Amino acid sequence: METEFKFRLLDPTVFDRIVESAEIKAAGIDEVETIEMDATYFDTADYDFRNKGIAYRIRREDDRCTATIKWDVDTDADVSEGLHKREEFNLVVSDERYADNPNIDLFVSSDAYEVLKEAAGEKPLIKVINMEFTRRQFKVDTGKSISCISVDEGSIYHHDGHVVPVCELEVEWYYGDEEDFMQLAALIKEKYGLEAEEMSKLQRAFA
Repeated sequence: METEFKFRLLDPTVFDRIVESAEIKAAGIDEVETIEMDATYFDTADYDFRNKGIAYRIRREDDRCTATIKWDVDTDADVSEGLHKREEFNLVVSDERYADNPNIDLFVSSDAYEVLKEAAGEKPLIKVINMEFTRRQFKVDTGKSISCISVDEGSIYHHDGHVVPVCELEVEWYYGDEEDFMQLAALIKEKYGLEAEEMSKLQRAFA
């Protein structure tokens, strides 16, 4: 399960101010990591995945390639105050052929396979969205929970040619006390006057 808050950013230097803030330093943080990301989203020609609330993504993070499936367990669940919760399965891709021309068989040994098969059957997949962005991130250990705070800056490219800019802050819960994670996200939102982002990057690509 992926659990994270998303916030829109007009000024990406907010991230730097968070890194230097007394509250975050007191909690204890890892060194800030910078990752270049290139993500391609796949679907059928009929958008069967999108219609079922499923995202099929191949993402290159520096030299690493990962296939990810995200899907809604409760299709009636609403995003509230920027809090996004979805089932997620990740798989490291060692064969570059799958990265450029994937199919659902890549996930045959996971729970995600049945989700994909029910949605799209054996239909071929096509590229629908590409995203290129730089992520800066660090982990926070409060003693009660461990979270990751990150900022993404870049662009979303739809296959029909239009481009959507990306500048957002995420606070993702890794493990520990979920209420403590919620309080951390609320503190950051209030202190820096952040606006909740109710849509995922993929949803914004189609908006």
